[in-house]
Amino acid sequence: MSNAFIVTAGWSRDTRDDILFPTRGRLQSFLFESGLPFGDIAYYKLQYVHSWYYPVWGDLVVNLRANLGWADGLNEKPLPFFKAFYAGGPGTVRGYENSSIGPKDIFGNTLGGRRLITGTAEVFYPILKGEKAVRGSLFIDAGQVWGQNSAAQDEAFPGSQDFRYSAGVGVSWNSPLGPLKFSYAFPFGTHPYDRLQKFQFSAGTAF
Repeated sequence: MSNAFIVTAGWSRDTRDDILFPTRGRLQSFLFESGLPFGDIAYYKLQYVHSWYYPVWGDLVVNLRANLGWADGLNEKPLPFFKAFYAGGPGTVRGYENSSIGPKDIFGNTLGGRRLITGTAEVFYPILKGEKAVRGSLFIDAGQVWGQNSAAQDEAFPGSQDFRYSAGVGVSWNSPLGPLKFSYAFPFGTHPYDRLQKFQFSAGTAF
């Protein structure tokens, strides 16, 4: 049993013209979280997300997204594994298995990390003219997660600190059951130990 005293603070600004299928505007959010040093779990975690939508021509909409994170333990305590950053899968770098990008143990299992960078450039277009319920897209994703022992990681898994990339196509559908997203991605810049998953599906809305 452990004691933890957690404080959080956040800021968000949303100027998008629609929550599910925006065509213009920005969504920005900043989150600070810390386990106070006098508890058994002591850490800090910072994360900033910025998503920008802009209509470039007719119904064609471009979306640029960035996700930045920084975290570490305090008072020489390690960062709890459940507070680490993970990447891979819908919402970060599609074409890779969920949470599979970043530092690994000797068995190849993902450990999560202290630093996160992911970015996406995506172009949306309504599949049905005049209808926003179904949109297709073309995208490029990039990202990586870094841990504490970068040199050791790179020695055990050469290239493990390099960015991972993917490009592909997606479909977003505001179905009667809720928002659904499908994607088929082609990962590149891969290494033999990467866990790939070209077709991916997610349900719900990522604000």
